[in-house]
Formats: sequence, structure tokens, C-alpha cells
Amino acid sequence: MDIFIYGMPKNIYQQLGSSKQGLTHSKISKLRQQYGPNEIVHQNKTSIFKMLLRQFTDLMVIILLIAAGISYFSGETSDAIEIMAIVLLNGIIGFVQEFKADKAIAALQKMLTPHARVRRNGREEIIAAKDLVPGDLLVLAEGDAVPADAYVVSENELAVQEAVLTGESIPVTKDALSTTSKIKDRQKIYMGTLVTHGQATAVVFATGMQTEFGKIASLTSKTEKEHSPLQKELKTIGILVSKITIVISLLLILGGIFLQGKTFLETIMFAVSVAVAAVPEGLPATITIALALGVQKLAKQNAIVKKLSSVETLGSTTVICSDKTGTLTKNEMTVKEIWTNNYLLAVEGSGYETEGVIEIVHPIINKANGTKLINGNLVGGGQSVDQAQELLPALTLLAQAAALNNNARLILKKGQVQILGDPTEAALLVMAEKNGLSTSKIVKEYPRLKEIPFDSDRKMMSTLQKIEGKLISFTKGSPDQILAICKYIYLNGQKVPLTAALKKKLKDHYEQMAQKALRVLAFAYKELEQVPQNKKELAQMEEGLTLLGLAGMIDPPREEVAAACQQALSAGIKIYIVTGDYGPTAAAIAKQIGLQDLEIVSGAELDKWDDAKLSKFLKKEGRKNLVFARVRAEHKRWIVDILKKHGEIVAVTGDGVNDAPALKRADIGIAMGLSGTDVSREAANMVLADDSFASIVAAVREGRRIYENLKKFIFYIFSCNIGELLTIFAGLLLGMPAPLTAVLILSIDLGTDVLPAVALGVDPAEKNIMQKAPRDPQSRIMNKGFIERFVYLGTIMGLLTLGAYLGSLFLSGWQWGTALADDDFIHRHASTIAFSLLVLIQIVNAYNSRSAETSCFRMNHLKNPQLLGASLISILMVIVMVETPFMQRVLHTTHLSGMEWLTVIGLSFSVLIFEEGRKLVARSK
Repeated sequence: MDIFIYGMPKNIYQQLGSSKQGLTHSKISKLRQQYGPNEIVHQNKTSIFKMLLRQFTDLMVIILLIAAGISYFSGETSDAIEIMAIVLLNGIIGFVQEFKADKAIAALQKMLTPHARVRRNGREEIIAAKDLVPGDLLVLAEGDAVPADAYVVSENELAVQEAVLTGESIPVTKDALSTTSKIKDRQKIYMGTLVTHGQATAVVFATGMQTEFGKIASLTSKTEKEHSPLQKELKTIGILVSKITIVISLLLILGGIFLQGKTFLETIMFAVSVAVAAVPEGLPATITIALALGVQKLAKQNAIVKKLSSVETLGSTTVICSDKTGTLTKNEMTVKEIWTNNYLLAVEGSGYETEGVIEIVHPIINKANGTKLINGNLVGGGQSVDQAQELLPALTLLAQAAALNNNARLILKKGQVQILGDPTEAALLVMAEKNGLSTSKIVKEYPRLKEIPFDSDRKMMSTLQKIEGKLISFTKGSPDQILAICKYIYLNGQKVPLTAALKKKLKDHYEQMAQKALRVLAFAYKELEQVPQNKKELAQMEEGLTLLGLAGMIDPPREEVAAACQQALSAGIKIYIVTGDYGPTAAAIAKQIGLQDLEIVSGAELDKWDDAKLSKFLKKEGRKNLVFARVRAEHKRWIVDILKKHGEIVAVTGDGVNDAPALKRADIGIAMGLSGTDVSREAANMVLADDSFASIVAAVREGRRIYENLKKFIFYIFSCNIGELLTIFAGLLLGMPAPLTAVLILSIDLGTDVLPAVALGVDPAEKNIMQKAPRDPQSRIMNKGFIERFVYLGTIMGLLTLGAYLGSLFLSGWQWGTALADDDFIHRHASTIAFSLLVLIQIVNAYNSRSAETSCFRMNHLKNPQLLGASLISILMVIVMVETPFMQRVLHTTHLSGMEWLTVIGLSFSVLIFEEGRKLVARSK
């Protein structure tokens, strides 16, 4: 919808059924029904039917289906039914796993639903972006993602990056609608683009699939799923094992026909069943579900991971470059000290409650006199109140500056004050309220005429208002930057020259405030003759200013961060604080959370360095904790670049637009879910729902746990497969009757591989997991030691099973070389013992797999109830398969006596002794 009419923007509002106050709630519900949710519909979502069908496209499954068909047409109906039942059950298990993984990822995507700031019924609200409708009035600021297509109706220095639509990364300047010309493209903003500078209000004209972004999305039908390095490694391993298994199957077919004299059908069935048992065809799918379950667990711990592959990287993190505000601290600023007119004032209260007392501290007015400022009125003892009267003009101007040079808002909701906007700016509004100002009233009384938005280079912000007939611009920012552009200071109701000596005194004072972990902002003002008409005149608002005073605020550390920092340090992870804040302030917070022996590097120092110097500095031996203060976006990315060149795995936190380059460059970009911008969340791999550093450390721990569990799972699968293959091959090579039939092999694959393997994937972390050095990302699971260990245990399992099988045959009177049919009782009995032992020995092996070092007898197995449950179910399954008449007919098993069961159980536990011996030798080295 586009409207080429004159008389803008009034007619725009009329055409869209809106107004300058936004939509009314009565219209919103009707529009929502008419236009639907503001969402991009993904056309390439896999249907449930296709997902189910995909479970039967694996090469080994296809071979099984062919074998079932051959069996059926050869008259072996029971064998065909058994094979089909196993294929169907495996397919259902795979489908359930994939379905759960998709559901888990979909649930996480919902948690990342973007929000929009709108004006409705004259009040600003934050709503889910999907609830936007045409006619909604958007309120946009630097760092916001544009949530729908809209016309700009007012703006201040607005620039938008439209790379998502045009491929051009240079931001485009936008203008408000004109009352004298037709709508132009530069007066429109589009869904998915990013506000890189300035502020604006804009009225929505298209949502969802009707937006330009939606039209492009509707043309897209395919998206490639990313596989993690681990998944790629396992796929390569799977292909190699598949090739080896095909060779083995051919040998089994030839051996069965020429050495054992079996029919072609019998040998092909047997070879196929061995191939299915040997090839871990379900391994990649199970890895995916293990990662997805881990991601779900992380989400419950307030760490929302956007890509499964990021879970692996988390466990390898060696350096965390963390912001200070909101991550290490509560992000709940409170002004505690004010300096103005040569007075020091202590502000009582905490958080965003507007009730509070300001106590005056001064060389003449002693605190003991109790002189206080309550709601803008001086209260106290006699003479001290009179002396403090000279303070009020400066304090009033300072409070006005704090309220008017501000983009935050205080909202009373359910009897509590809530903030809308930046916590620092909200703290200044609270300070102004404590000075007796009504911030909501003063903003309406003195509307903003011009603004120079804050940016990370200037480190200041300026606004222009008309106050009681005078044009006054207020500027706030970092003390060093503000002092550099001030020529005067406001004292006793008039401006006087700001001397070098006074500047030094002020610098010493705000550094003392910073040493107490206070974040210090300076305020200044300037009277103008006329409203600036161009950028040059606008820039003059920040020249020759008069200093009003300083405000020191504190954002206390989060209670849980100190313990998390110690855990990270003990895990061999270095912690660097990279912040735009003043160095001593950041260092004071760092010491409070337990980071000692700090080195502080300022952005000004970094400007003088080159790659070689920064690289040498970061490589210094024994260095752990650094504070990079007053840094810019390019500094942050530069630090990340150099660390990555050193081979570090870097996690970076950020919340602003300027953090996006570093977040994207990092191995793990971590955005703030509460205080972060849409830009930072889009660039990140992970979003913190609670903004806390402790959640990062918890995520690293979870990443390590998941990776270790994947190793346990893979070890278990391969060691069990080798045990099965050795049993079968030894029987073939020694010319014995086959120890296991095709159906028994498939039953073992189903009865032991599935449940214990999945249970190992949710094993709790070992106690010392965060006392180990970070994992080398170049290391491979299938290293020499890992392979030797599962080959060793697989061989033990195969030999024990083969020994039990042979023992049963000999005790039954069998002589070497005597042929036995599959349905011969002696053969069925020996095969039943081999089958039962393989199932039980693999269950015991699951407990071996829980740790490569810690003794099984020292582990608390009650902490993994899933494994205990899986073991119990598998044991019940093998008993049912062996002892029930129906399953005896289906699987060709026989009854075992109590002594035989005791023998099988005893032999199954012997694998534990062999592994305990290996662990003992390994620990002694």
C-alpha cells in the first residue's frame, strides 16, 4: 500500500486509520484479524510425513527392507515380519528424536521473539513485534531492528542500514514525510533493516509477508542446515565404517556359502543383520538430539543458544571478553553522589524508586546538622539551611539537564516504578524526581527541538529545549570529554571561567568517585540565540559550554557473579573486562567480583598501538585478568581478532549496536536478552535471558558436559559394535556354527544400543569438569587413545561372549567340526547364552563408559536415573526374549537355568574388572 497524496503526514494517519497518539485498542483487534500476525512464514518447513519417511531412506534400512522382501517371497514370513517390526520400531525412534529436536529449536526461536516499542492510545508500550498491525506508531532508537515497513513521520539524524534488502552496508539517511511533496523511498523504512543512528517515529503501512522483506522471503524455498564440526567428523567416520562393513558383509556372504554351506538367502540375511549391528547409522541423529536437549537445558539456565553447533564451541572457550554493565553488574543504576556549585550531595535510596532524600555534605554544612533536600525543599537546622540556598539554582539546572537530556521514561505499573529505556538514563530521571521535578511533566512542558544523539566516539549527547523563553542546550557525557569542551562553570547562580586548576580539582574528584565503583557523568549547558539550521550550527551546541556538575551512580555487582568468576578461572578461562566505562570504575567492580592483579588499558593507549604491540601484550606469560576501558567498537573487534590469531576460543558479550562487529567475529557472540539491542541479538550466537555473567559460565560448563557425554555415547556404541563383530567373525573364521542368528543380532542392536546410549547423553557432569583446562578445538574424538580404549573393551566383550558360546556347545556334547542347524537345540541354547551375555555385558559397559578415568565404584549412579531405567528395561527385555514361549518361537531362543543366568551375569560383570584395571594403570601414569 502506498499513498501518493499531499498534506502529509496528517493524511497518512487518516489513510491508515491512525493518529499521532497511535492506534486505539478497539481498532487493534480488528486489524489483527484482518492482517494476521506480523511474521515471516517459512515455506521450507519439513512436514511430519516427510520427517517420518526420511527415517527409512538410510542405506542400511533399505537393505533390510530388501532382505525382508526376499524373506517374504521365499516363504520365510515370520523372518520378514520380525525384520519389518525392527525397521519400523527403529524408524519410529528416529522420528520421535528428530521431532523433539525440531520442537526444541522451535521453542527456543519463540523465546527470541523480537519486541517493538509503539505508541498506542497516547502511551508508549513494548509489545511483541508479531502483534504489530498497519497504523501502529513505532518509536525507534539507535540499535533497534525495524519490525515492519513504515513511513517516517518524525526523525532526528536518522540513518538505517538496509543491507538485508540491498546488500549495501553503508547506512542510508532517512527523512520525515514532507507536507509539500510525494512520498519518496528515503521516507520509508523496511522490516529487517537496522537503525544505526538517531531516533524516529514511523507509522506502519505493511506487516508480515506484505513487507518488502516478506516478499523476498516468499521467493526463498531452501535453506541449508549447518552441521557442527563434530557432526561432520561423525559423518566422515560413518562413511568409513559403512565402507568397511560392506566389505565385511561380502566376506560373510562368501564365507556362509562356501565355508558353512548355507543358502544365499540365509547368508544375505545374516550379512545384512551384521551390517546393521556394525554401522552406527543412527549416530548423527542421536548426536543432534543430544545437542538439542543440551540447548533446552541451557535455555532453562537463561542461556538461549541459536545454533546447535555453538554448544560444542562453548566447551572450548578459553577467553571471555565481558562487558561490565548489566553482565557483571545488576544493570540497575542508582545515583549516589552529586557534585555541583562546590557542594557534595549524598543521594539515599536504591533502584528506581523515586522517593528518597538528598543529604548535603559541605565543609561549612556538616552532615551532623542534618541539612537535607526532600522533594526540592531544604530541611534542617537553622543557619545551615540558609547557607545551602546558594546551592539550589545549580541543582535545579542539573536536575533539568538530567530530565530533558534523556531518552528513558519512568512508568508506574501495578504500584511499582518501571523503566523504559537505558538504566543509566533512568537513574538520572530518578535523581531529578528526588530533586522535586516531575520528569513526565517537564518533558511535555519543554519539548525537545534538536538533538545530537550519543555515540561511542564523542561519548556525549546534547539536546535543545526552550525553557522560560530561553533556548538552552544541555549536554551530558563522560567527565573527561565534557571538561575538554567547557570554558565556564556555574557557581552561585552565574557562570565563571573554568580555570586549569579547577579542572584538575574536578578531575581528581571524579577519579575518587570512580575508585568507589561509581560511574560518573558530567553535565553542562549553553544558551543559544537561535535554533540550529544545519549540521555546522548543530555542532556548535557542543562548544564553549558551562559545566553544571557531576553525578556518580553505582551499578552493584550481581550476587552470583563472584562465584562464577572463580569457577571460570579454575577452569583455565581468562576473563577480560572490555567496557566503554572509566577504567578505575571498571577495576573497582572487577576487584569486588574477585579479579585481582588487574592491568588497565585505555582506548587512548590502544590508539597508539599496532598489531604487534597488542599481540605481545596479550601473549604475556601468566596474564589472566585485564580491563580494557573507554574502548570503541573497533577496539573490541581488534582485541577479538588478535586473541583468535593466538588460537584462543573467544566468547564476547555485548548489548549495543557498536558491539555487533565483535559479537559476529567472536567464536561465541553473547548478546543481552534484557538490555540488548536487536542488532546485538541478531549478530550473536547466544542470548542471555537474564544478562548475567554467571549464565555464561553455566553455559560453558554445560557445553563441556555435552561434549563429554557425546564422547561417552560414541565410545559405548563403537565398543559394543566391536564386541558383536568379533563374536560373529571369530565363529566364522573358526568354522563354528554362527554364534548369533540374524534376528538375534538385530534384537541386540535394538535392545542395548538405543536406551543406554540415549541415557549416557544426559549424564551429569563429572565433579572436576570445571577444573580442567579448556579442550583444544583441533582435537578429535577419534584419537589414538580413544580408539585403543574401545577396541580393547570391544575385544574383551567379544572374547567373553565367544568363550561362553563355546563352553555351552562343548558342555552339550558338541565336537569341533560337527555341523549344526540353526534350529538344533544345542545351537539354540548356546546362541541364547551368547545373546543374553552380549545384552548384559553391554549394559554393564554403559557404566564403564561414564568416565575414562574415574572408577565406576566411586561414581554416584543414582545421579543418572535415566541410565538406571534404561538398564532395567533392557534387562527385562532380554528376560522376556529368552523366557517367554512366544518370543522363544519368534527369536529361536531357549530357557536358561538359574545357574546359567548366574554364569551369564557373572561374566557380564567381568568386563567391569578389565576396565577398572585399565583405569588403575592410566591413573598411575
